[in-house]
Amino acid sequence: MRHNIPLNRWIFSIDELNYTAAVTTPHTWNVDDNVMQHRGTAGYETTVFVDESLKDEKAFISFNAVYHSAKVYINDIFVGEHSRSGFTPFRFDVTDKIIFGGDNRIKVIADNTHIREILPHMDDFDWADDGGIIRKAELLFMPRDAVEYIRAEENIRSAAQGLCSGSLLLKTAFLDGKPHRATVRVIDYSDNKTVIEQTFENVENEVTLDFENLKLWSCYSPALYRIALETEHDHHEIRTGLRTIEVRGESILLNGQEIFLKGCEWMPGSHPDFGMAEPLEHSIKCLKQLKNAGCVFTRFHWQQDDSLFDWCDENGLLVQEEIPYWGYPKQATSLQLDIAKQQADEMVYFHSNHPSIIFWGVGNELGAETEPTIHYVRDMVSYFKSLDARRLVNYVSNTLSRVENADKDDATLYGDIAMWNDYLGLWEPSDDIEAHMIRTCKKAKGMPLIVSEFGLCEPHFKGGDTERAKILARRLEMYSRIDNIKGYMWFSLNDYRTHCGEAGQDKMRRRVHGSTDLYGNEKPSYRLLQRL
Repeated sequence: MRHNIPLNRWIFSIDELNYTAAVTTPHTWNVDDNVMQHRGTAGYETTVFVDESLKDEKAFISFNAVYHSAKVYINDIFVGEHSRSGFTPFRFDVTDKIIFGGDNRIKVIADNTHIREILPHMDDFDWADDGGIIRKAELLFMPRDAVEYIRAEENIRSAAQGLCSGSLLLKTAFLDGKPHRATVRVIDYSDNKTVIEQTFENVENEVTLDFENLKLWSCYSPALYRIALETEHDHHEIRTGLRTIEVRGESILLNGQEIFLKGCEWMPGSHPDFGMAEPLEHSIKCLKQLKNAGCVFTRFHWQQDDSLFDWCDENGLLVQEEIPYWGYPKQATSLQLDIAKQQADEMVYFHSNHPSIIFWGVGNELGAETEPTIHYVRDMVSYFKSLDARRLVNYVSNTLSRVENADKDDATLYGDIAMWNDYLGLWEPSDDIEAHMIRTCKKAKGMPLIVSEFGLCEPHFKGGDTERAKILARRLEMYSRIDNIKGYMWFSLNDYRTHCGEAGQDKMRRRVHGSTDLYGNEKPSYRLLQRL
């Protein structure tokens, strides 16, 4: 009942460099030896035939991400522009632009210029600025009364021995905006057996299903369910898991049980052959390295593709996904708040059915002791919660530990969990690291605290992987003695490509911060991470 046409073969061009090449997407030009230094606009063009049999369908052009801005044309007609958010999905209705029974010319203008009207802001970010159609693109065709989306929200009333009972609220919408007779099926993903089936006469915005003894999703038992909604003309499915995440005092509870969030951050887009257009196979290699090191938790500084979260759902890896607001401007204006809300809308709309995502992040290292940052964090925590009550919301601070701020407020204390980047003795000088750490953690007394980064960045700091391993061992021993530390994030799994890196040039420009190299080859500190 639904059809899709992949858009993966394009003619790529940069007019000002008089450069043209045939490429496949996902693609970024910033790993191409011929044009890797280009920051600006580039074009993608392709032609696709659309069969006459689809003429009664609604047509959409869909992109999982174009960095950082995209203008889209079909048959020389402007379709729309997606801007201010280079890592979130988007789509446009192109029903009246398509030629059915003929060829259709599609053109995308991508732009990766550093600008103020986006998050990340200007060049204030610590990862690669790879331009292009960096994720999947396709034409989608569906009935004119198709299900536009399904969003699942569980209300768990009781749970025991990995099973739960409660109700499931499905928020729905149809393309024609009308109510429809619909059958809803809940299907166990592991054995394809239907566990709930119910027909509703007038589904418009939401339906509620009661359930008994369904399996809970957790790190160690990542049970998943398909939810299918079928009408006279359409069949649409999502996949989700049933779980709760909450804070009680200084504890973090997953499904009502306290959990310690031991983790490691991975910086995607770092393989020099692929950049931000990394194939899923390499991403899975890196995600497996996290799991094989015993991690239950990771965080992403910028939004990722559904396919990565699908793997995390299937393998029980918990995630914090963040708005890529890093470093500057320290004083968020109404523009940054507006962009952050746009990105929050897109994150919740496209990613809210992934049980692996337990935290939304609103920013990283923004000068958290200042009133503008505190106001920004409070506003964004409240905004995320108004969109999505199933998750916790946090801000990552690098100022909680500053001696000169001992009596000052800090924005991370306005999230559900305090998150602190610990670089004592490195980026932040300290005469007595453990005493300094204890003072810092006391500022978050009464709430859980996660060390959201710690590690060694070369070549700014010396000692190589031997020193990195020493820091890892020393810090874990210190963290174990502080009661309200409820998790930590080793930074990072990999050396990573970044436009502001101190090592290498062009597509090899990087920070040597990892326990694996750019290609995913493991260093001795990775094996120590596994042992510890």
